[in-house]
Amino acid sequence: MKKIFIVILVLSLLALPVMALEESALLSRGKSYTLVTPASIAYPDDDSFKLTNGEKGELVEGYYYKSDAYLGFNQAGKDENGDFVIILDLGSDYNNIKTFVLSYLTETDVGIYAPQSYTVYIADEAEGVYTLVGTEVIEESKQAGVALTNTAVIEAPENVSGQYIKFVIHHLEPFDNEGTSVTAGWTFIDEIEVYSSTPVSQTGEGGTAALIILAIMSGSAWLGIKFKKRI
Repeated sequence: MKKIFIVILVLSLLALPVMALEESALLSRGKSYTLVTPASIAYPDDDSFKLTNGEKGELVEGYYYKSDAYLGFNQAGKDENGDFVIILDLGSDYNNIKTFVLSYLTETDVGIYAPQSYTVYIADEAEGVYTLVGTEVIEESKQAGVALTNTAVIEAPENVSGQYIKFVIHHLEPFDNEGTSVTAGWTFIDEIEVYSSTPVSQTGEGGTAALIILAIMSGSAWLGIKFKKRI
């Protein structure tokens, strides 16, 4: 029995840091951003920073678009380049940024199509010079009846540094559907994420608390067994 509790304690100590790695590498959670091209007043942000709160869209009454997690960008609101632009403020400068994720919706029966592509730029200042990180082309079905959520990922070829991340989301261009030109009405986004190449050095408060609790529980259980044996 003693060996079992020692194993539990050791595994707890080893597993918790591993479980915290991905979360601790996420730099964008709860951070503020600016919608250079505003979302539609029908599907607004309401100053609640929906794109960085970690909440993904879910089915509501049979449709994803009814979820409050989404910002909806109407094709009439795209800029002269056909883009929707978001500038994310990480709050401070980081020098080990590696991964950028865009989470989007395709729900063709209500005119919502995946973006055609998105491009990421990075800068040290909000009004500074932005450096290109990369572009990801997005290919999703445009057929009727498609309803899915998905993500598109850009991996920087090497670590990049900066504080401000510009997401340039290119709205789907008109496309041919059996001889008819179709204009995509909407782009729906529920999350933008930025990750460092390595986790934050310290364990988060939640991870630390859980680690302490597990250690105490395992240690107490072991001591309890020893005490009973002596009695």
